[in-house]
Amino acid sequence: MTMTQTRAGTKTDMLHMSIAEAGAAIKAGTLSPVDLTKAVLERIKATNPMTNSYVLVLEESALAEAAASEARQQAGTLLGPLDGIPMGIKDLYDVAGYVTTNGTGAHRFRVPTVDSTPVARLRAAGAVIVGKTNTHELAMGGTTNNKHYGPTHNPWNLDRIPGGSSGGSGSALAAGEALGALGTDTGGSIRGPASYCGISGIKPTYGLSSRAGVGALSHTLDHTGPMARTVLDCALMLNALQGYDPADLDSVDHPTEDFTAGIDGGIAGMTFAVIPSLVAISTPDVKAAFEASLAKLESLGAKIVNLEPLAGIDDYRGLVQNISAVETNDYNEAIVNQDPPVIAEVIRKRLVMGRAVPAYLYSRMLDNRKMLEQRMQDGLLKNGYDAYLLPSTPMTAFPIDPDPDRDETPGRMRGGITSIFNIAHQPSISIPNGFDPDGLPTGLLISGAQWTDAKVMRIAHAYQMATDFHTKRPPLFA
Repeated sequence: MTMTQTRAGTKTDMLHMSIAEAGAAIKAGTLSPVDLTKAVLERIKATNPMTNSYVLVLEESALAEAAASEARQQAGTLLGPLDGIPMGIKDLYDVAGYVTTNGTGAHRFRVPTVDSTPVARLRAAGAVIVGKTNTHELAMGGTTNNKHYGPTHNPWNLDRIPGGSSGGSGSALAAGEALGALGTDTGGSIRGPASYCGISGIKPTYGLSSRAGVGALSHTLDHTGPMARTVLDCALMLNALQGYDPADLDSVDHPTEDFTAGIDGGIAGMTFAVIPSLVAISTPDVKAAFEASLAKLESLGAKIVNLEPLAGIDDYRGLVQNISAVETNDYNEAIVNQDPPVIAEVIRKRLVMGRAVPAYLYSRMLDNRKMLEQRMQDGLLKNGYDAYLLPSTPMTAFPIDPDPDRDETPGRMRGGITSIFNIAHQPSISIPNGFDPDGLPTGLLISGAQWTDAKVMRIAHAYQMATDFHTKRPPLFA
């Protein structure tokens, strides 16, 4: 199959494809998995020196996986809509035989012998793994300004952050360096980069997607999930990622479902709740994009109401930071005081901070998390509301700090809005909903009650089909 035989016709056209489009073309025999993978690898070679999305490119194995997919294509035995689709893997996920650093200098020679469960499930669906994407060190930050492997740059403006900690995955998708990617999310690490980079990303219900073989930050709050250009693509990936895994002690034995079924059902008659206190912390440009999104959703038949489920809570954001500080210190205790230092000083200080938290206070934090979870669940279920609506991030992407050892400005932390849904263990997706005057993307956050992932994606898909923000590409794409 030649390049001119592809449905899109050129390498650039292939890079614009969604997973759904590319999967359909591969199934129809009009797109070669090898050609698609070669186009993505060439794109990485051309743009990764500018974006630093990838810390490791697996060219040889990716081409072998693409050739195996093409053989299945020709034999009529494709494994599904992900077969032959090039994907980036956040460098927290073990990929057998290749270094997995967890973004830290302490693990720069760590080579796992077994795939993490999410990677194994993507492979079982025929996905092509093209490389490991950059992450904030130990996933402990919202900028992906990594002292050891360099900062990742936002394709919309190379001087700006892509968000974190899954910034490499967000940047790769925006730059055309992958069609899908894996991220992790403890306080917003999938949805922050999705917002800043103008792509889609979902943090599923806690326990839906396995974390086995994935670098841990907080077993109480960590989620794994898909990132892609469209909601439909996220649904296709989540179909493959879902399912009980006994290797993850927090995995839930919940019935699997087809997240694409009913995704076109629309939102007429649904009621969505806005939390005004969280909207209030956003910049005027982000608020303007959010208000326009509400108007669009109302035009599609939805009702919008205000609700304050967090009334009386002083600072839930500190809960995520404190719980994760305690739990990640437990996972990484051995590397904190190595000499010479193998972790950035700002990360070491956060780990040390976790040591100082007494057991009674940690226990109280866990109780508070459960209380907040119940409040957020009741806010939807007892009122009969279908989802919460918020801006994904209170600001657009800000400049990369030249000093990776400087602590992030608290007001710029990605968990300003997103982290409440980690506390609540609820599904939460960020999708593109506009741009600020500097041309930087804004995001719309849609979050539902636990195990309503399909509904959340149905709402997001309805908005996406009524707008064109997800079709926009950064100047770097051209």
